[in-house]
Amino acid sequence: MIVRKLHEFSGHKDCLYTAAMNASEQKCFTAGGDGMVVAWDGLQGGDGAMIVRVGTAVYSMCLNQTKLLLGNRTGNLFVIDLITKTEVRNIEAHTQGVFDIIVDEEKQWIYTCGFDGFLNVWDQEYKLLTRKMLSSKSLRSICLFPHCIAVASSDFTIYILEKETFNIIATLKHHTNSVFALAYNPLKNELLSGGRDCFLKIWDTNNFELKQEYVGATLHINHISFNPDFTLYAVSSMDKTIKVFDAQTHQALKFISKESDNGHTSSINKSSWLNKNTLFSVSDDKKAMVWSLE
Repeated sequence: MIVRKLHEFSGHKDCLYTAAMNASEQKCFTAGGDGMVVAWDGLQGGDGAMIVRVGTAVYSMCLNQTKLLLGNRTGNLFVIDLITKTEVRNIEAHTQGVFDIIVDEEKQWIYTCGFDGFLNVWDQEYKLLTRKMLSSKSLRSICLFPHCIAVASSDFTIYILEKETFNIIATLKHHTNSVFALAYNPLKNELLSGGRDCFLKIWDTNNFELKQEYVGATLHINHISFNPDFTLYAVSSMDKTIKVFDAQTHQALKFISKESDNGHTSSINKSSWLNKNTLFSVSDDKKAMVWSLE
């Protein structure tokens, strides 16, 4: 696999924790410790455009049609109108940091989770539909697949909930430390998980049995993401690398690093795909980078 760095974006004043993609417009949004949300042209490069500034660090972000949803350090859920570039809602969603936000396109529900151990479910008017405590520890990541919701926790557990009732139907406990990242491959009915124990684990979502596991990084796995056609996935790590895997065989194809590719110099917190061959990453080094994989 040949990797080329297409662009390097700088301008943030603090660590970058999260990113969101508008693939149809090739636009990337970044946010982090400085509370700024900036939009970048993922393919053309150039200077970023300030969207909004909120008062505290932004931990999570999700695109919801023409709105951008932000979760901050103190537990607030911000709704940003991308057309007017204004904050239209500020909701006290959790008692502490919001670590993940995801939109269920089928049901048009919004899920949030955070440090307080609660999974919250909202409708498109941001009315709270359900609030379910899953753990006394923080909840770090949410992943949707047919009829189920998977939630990763710092109590070393992945909770599987039935989507209609929100009842817990399985608890996956093979990790030996906090679980930070989840991703689902619909072509193979596989759930991938990773976290502080550095192991990447592959689960069969038909029976929730562990199929395979291997060391996925030398330090914490922060994020896992599949490309749009589910042929590749990227594992972002505190070890300053992005590891790209074949989604069919789980064979490692490329390690993107500072040494080999002039990559990030600190923890890589998230990497998301603009298209099947283009990856966007954000890091504690305050930079975002765009990668072409061939």
